[in-house]
This record gives sequence, structure tokens and C-alpha cells, in this order.
Amino acid sequence: MSMLAVGCGGADTVSELEIDNAWARPTPAESSVAAVYLSVTSPVADELIAASSTMSTSASLHATSAEGADDEGSHSHHGGASSEMVMSETELKLEPNSTVELVPGGLHVMLEGLRRRLVEGESFELVLTFREAGRRTVVVDVSTNEPVDE
Repeated sequence: MSMLAVGCGGADTVSELEIDNAWARPTPAESSVAAVYLSVTSPVADELIAASSTMSTSASLHATSAEGADDEGSHSHHGGASSEMVMSETELKLEPNSTVELVPGGLHVMLEGLRRRLVEGESFELVLTFREAGRRTVVVDVSTNEPVDE
């Protein structure tokens, strides 16, 4: 699944920022957090400076430490004692014409204070704000499996 995020930007190239494969795993009823994964490609140098969703009370960029990862680097976001959530020290920096992947076991957007559980097959909106490209709204699919680009 590929989508072009649309928003108000100054130059035509800024408006070509692409956000692809936005997804999150279903959550148990008692969970108050969820991780969102996606990829971002910007034609210009840019930074992700904020995130929000009506699905949660807050959203921020997080990273999962390498400590406790299995051989594939995957982590549990719902209580795995060996994985540690640490907040990213800086905003997500985008180099011109490079893709940044937010993936399980690495960088991700952490939704905190979920208003309800995430259910397989549903979707919700996530608003990402970039320094140059401005606000972009993307649809996040709730799925057990990571989406495959076709």
C-alpha cells in the first residue's frame, strides 16, 4: 500500500513528501499504548517535529533499545520485560530523496493514552507535522502483519 500524503507546502517538491505503509498491531483491551510504523521519503531535507491522533491522548517519536531484541530485532510493545522504550532525543531527520523506515525494534510513533483498543482490520488517522512539508494526515491500518509494498 502506497499513499501520497497531501498537505500545504511551499514548493512543489515539498508537497511530494511520501508516507507509505502506515500500520499498527492490534492491542489487547487493557493496553494504553500502541506503536505505529511507516516509511517516509522526502524530496528535501526535513524533520518530523510532531505527531497526533484522535485515537490517543498523545503521540511522540520513540525508539526501542537494541537490548533484549531477538535475532530479527523484534520487540513486544505490550510488556516484554527485556525491551526498553526510550524517547528519541531529536526529531526524525529526513535527508533529501532518502527513505526513513519506522519499524518494529526501531524508531516508531508511540501512541499513549489510547482511547480504545486497536482492532485488526480497522484503521485510524495519524497527523504528522514536518518542519518544511507541514501537516500530513495518513491512514494507519491495524494489522497483525507488516504490509508489503506492491
